[in-house]
Amino acid sequence: MFDATEWEAAIASSDPIARIRADLAEVSMVELDGSAGDSLSTRLVDLLELRERLEAELARVSSQWEKRRAWEADGSLSPVAWLTHRAPLAAPDTRQLVKIAKVINEAPQLAEALHAGDTTAGHVAALARVMSPRRRALLAEHEDVLTKQARRLTVKDFVLLARRWAALADDHIAGDDHDEHQPHNEVHAAVTMDGWLDGKFRLNPIAGAQLLGAFDHLAPPDAVDSPDGVRSLSERRGDALADLANWYHEGAKPGANPPSLNAVVDVATLNGDPPDLAQGRCELAGVGPITQATLAQIACGATLTRLVMAGESLILDMGRKVRLATPAQARAIRIRDTGCIFPSCDRPAHWCDIHHVDEWADGGLTDVARMVCLCRRHHTLIHNSKWTITINPDGSFQMTHPARAP
Repeated sequence: MFDATEWEAAIASSDPIARIRADLAEVSMVELDGSAGDSLSTRLVDLLELRERLEAELARVSSQWEKRRAWEADGSLSPVAWLTHRAPLAAPDTRQLVKIAKVINEAPQLAEALHAGDTTAGHVAALARVMSPRRRALLAEHEDVLTKQARRLTVKDFVLLARRWAALADDHIAGDDHDEHQPHNEVHAAVTMDGWLDGKFRLNPIAGAQLLGAFDHLAPPDAVDSPDGVRSLSERRGDALADLANWYHEGAKPGANPPSLNAVVDVATLNGDPPDLAQGRCELAGVGPITQATLAQIACGATLTRLVMAGESLILDMGRKVRLATPAQARAIRIRDTGCIFPSCDRPAHWCDIHHVDEWADGGLTDVARMVCLCRRHHTLIHNSKWTITINPDGSFQMTHPARAP
């Protein structure tokens, strides 16, 4: 808290930050207990507007700070390390601020819109959250349309658009080094002092949609008159996860009925036309935007209901479920292949997906001779890279990559 002498010195100072500090000190001294509701509402909105402008200025300053590598002056090894040590921020917040700074440096049009007040720090933060080194290489090419949409859309809608852009970018850059850069599923867990298991996880869109679908199927909302009370969504999903673990240990087999997932695809994307970032849709219900490669992977083994769109709202076609391998076909394929056919992979057949060698979207047939077992990791790899499967005349399979030996 400023004392009177410090406050008077700040007011007389030519430093605008010192004056802001003094003004904030004065604002914080206003008594709120007797304030009317409408007065508090006005004050709250005013403060939020001020915070937005401060965050925009913070983004501008941090971008120059990061660009000039000012953090090196103290011997720090990274901007995140410097901020974590010096600023009142937790490590996740410092990493996000550095990502925002890099986006500002690499997208001058967006930086200008933010400085002019035509867009908000929330828009820039949404783009920073989906940025990666590989996607960053495409930012300059798409900056114009991203900036136009940031000026037009609310932060909520721009978050979805940023995820859509990320999915399109991944489709574009998927290639030779996919298997070296594709993020892996992760689970971080630790036992607490009282014996509970605490942690977090990160799953790819398909696994995430399947897991949430399983949770909500196993533990639907409780009746309002449930004798033991109504559980929250997180409590129901926690109980469902415990049930899954228990059933597995009791001898339940994985890989029973395929999941039922809903995909929404606009007709231009389905036809392979250049995507429209603002209106194009390739989404998984409950998850959001996904890559076209992920959609093709889902179609190999999931019961997929298609909904073809023109633009954001016009429905062109609600097709029937895509034809899958029958249980008898799946058994035959698993007996034949015994496990994942990818070289050196030892995943057993009952853990594998059934993959169409010829993609269903290209007219591939659901025939035993044209389908194979692939574990989830290699199934993802096949759909997101340049690896191909060739069926030899003797019925054996050969995996080929154009940049590597078979």
